[in-house]
Amino acid sequence: MNAEVRTSPKNTARRPQQRSMELRDAISAVAFEYERMSIRQLFYQLVSRGVIEKTERAYKRVCDQSAQMRLDGSLDYRKITDGHRSRRVTFTSSGVQSAIEAAHEMYRRNYWIDQPRTVEVWCEKDALSGVIQPVSDYYGVPYVATRGFPSITLRYESAMALMDTRKPAIILYFGDHDASGQQISANLQDELRMHGADVQVRRQALNPMQIDAYALPTRPGKRSDSRHAAFAARYGDASVELDALPPDALTELVRDSIVAEIDASAWNRMVAIEKLERKTLRSLAVVNWTPGTEYGLDGATDEDRY
Repeated sequence: MNAEVRTSPKNTARRPQQRSMELRDAISAVAFEYERMSIRQLFYQLVSRGVIEKTERAYKRVCDQSAQMRLDGSLDYRKITDGHRSRRVTFTSSGVQSAIEAAHEMYRRNYWIDQPRTVEVWCEKDALSGVIQPVSDYYGVPYVATRGFPSITLRYESAMALMDTRKPAIILYFGDHDASGQQISANLQDELRMHGADVQVRRQALNPMQIDAYALPTRPGKRSDSRHAAFAARYGDASVELDALPPDALTELVRDSIVAEIDASAWNRMVAIEKLERKTLRSLAVVNWTPGTEYGLDGATDEDRY
């Protein structure tokens, strides 16, 4: 079930058939319970509740019905995230006034400046970006979606960025419990260190304890994968996708993993400084700026101003 499923390009919903109502009701119930999730997370929640079977055909039905429900208004578009596709917008302003107002609204101090370590969150699954990245953004932590095995370029650029912080680094890794997923996290630390990064990679999920705790649905491992034999010898034949973890459990795990690395006193000090700096920005935002006018402090030299 790794192939991309394409839904109808039509922009109007079909009239639902009676045989689809049970699935639609179940989708609504899951959507009510969770704030945001990927299609695959929705699918696994329906599997775990016995609504559908864990098959490719059932997955396509969930993709289709969730699309139809968004088109007809019975499912909020914002409930389903799509990590594969996104919009990129260049930041612009209508003038100096709006730019300063936007700076006030958007300003965030880097709380990690005084932390003893730098922290990043890495995830194997790009489709889960819409679920994990908001948590990383909240704490100002870099987020990386490897989309499977990270490329040579990604590993090199990430190592250079970690070295630029001049601190030891910790990567909190989230991936599938299968031969490839285990291999990614097992190799990542050495692959980054070979470029000079002082980094530790900590695999946060999935692991056998989490699989048992949440009774996650399994699938047979890919015997075509050359890594499968070693994986099966250690963990058994069953594999589990990270998407199977309930959305709230995944976000809580990401949050707790980040918070565990925070020095609270240094963090709170940065929060207090940010509050004062935002106050200064707010005072600038209420000034009636005149285009073309150069502003400066009385008695300031050109060197002071620039």
